[in-house]
Order: sequence, then C-alpha cells, then structure tokens
Amino acid sequence: MNSVDIITDGACSGNPGRGGWAAIIIDGSHHTEYSGADAHTTNNRMELQAAITGLQHAPAQRPLRVITDSQYLINGITKWVKGWQKNDWKTREGQPVENRDLWELLITVNGPQVSWQHVKGHAGHPLNERANTLAQQQAGSGTGSRLSLPTHAATARTTPPTGFPCYLSLIGSNLQRHATWESCQRTVHGVSGAKFKKITNQQQFDAQLQLWKVRG
Repeated sequence: MNSVDIITDGACSGNPGRGGWAAIIIDGSHHTEYSGADAHTTNNRMELQAAITGLQHAPAQRPLRVITDSQYLINGITKWVKGWQKNDWKTREGQPVENRDLWELLITVNGPQVSWQHVKGHAGHPLNERANTLAQQQAGSGTGSRLSLPTHAATARTTPPTGFPCYLSLIGSNLQRHATWESCQRTVHGVSGAKFKKITNQQQFDAQLQLWKVRG
C-alpha cells in the first residue's frame, strides 16, 4: 500500500505574534493544500496545528509520513509526550508543558501508521519551501483566529456519497457529527479528553461508534 506524504510548516510574525500554518497532502497524483492563520500565537503552536490538520485530513487506514523541519514537533511527538503524560503534563522541572492542548489533539490523530521525518528548513526541498510560503502568507495576512481557515485544494478529490466525509467528536457521552473539520475543531479545541475522528463511509462510521461504545 502506497504511503501518503504530509508536508507541514508553521510561521510567526513575531513570537508571539501573527501566525500561519500549512499542510500539503500528497497522495499519488492528488496534491491538496491546507493553510490557516492565528491572530496571536507562537511558531511552535503553528507547527503543531499544521501537523494536526494534515493528519486529520489524510486518508484513513493508510501509511502516513509527516515531513517537517521542526525539531520541536519531531522530538515532542516521538520522544517527549510519553514522559509528559506519565508526569501529569509537567516538565522535568515541574513546570506545565506548553501547548498541552495541541499536543493532546496531535496524540489523538497520531498512530502506528504514522511516521515522522525531519528535513532541514530552507534547504531546497520543494514541498517544504511551498509549505513555508503558504504559512508565511497566512502569517502576514493579519487575519484568522485559533480555528483553521477554509482550505485551498490544488487538486480536487472525488466527492464521496452524501454525508461523507464527516467528523465525529465525543466529549464524555456527548457525540456530535460535523460536516466540516472547522466545526469539529471548534468543539474539541482545548477540551481535555475529547475524542474526534474523520469518517469517510458508513462502515467506518458504524465501526467508530462501536469502538467508542456510543449510539449515533
């Protein structure tokens, strides 16, 4: 099974300041770009947001490779998060982990099918450069909020049957079905223990409800 590449980047005009993020999904001949902005944020938060959005929009049940120039993102998701979780989200110095809300979201979309690859930034990697350009454009726009902005697709995908794809969120026993990722993210953002999943067909929908032990 061919893997899907997700190239991500974040940028900030001032740190903190206006920020932008971008994720490019390469699935065979399909090339889809997502980008968004935050009016007041940090570069690290934008790196995290890019990876979260890329993984959330990637095809389900496929090998995924996230390509990023952020050592903070790579080290955090592959090394540091396990220690943070064991230490009740405290650093070795006993301080609260920064960006915990986004790390928790990233953990929910990360999985055994995901691998992480670091590339050197601004070193001529064409897609890394493209992601950087998109993120910089968003950071310079001065618009946006903590939620992702509408997506830009360079190559349109085939439209699934009516009702799919959709997004499910689960907070406690409260299950919601969302037509867009923006709506789902608005619901789960910053909520500890919240679950969410992209659903592409009825079979996956039914299986997810069974996994979560809830009724639709």
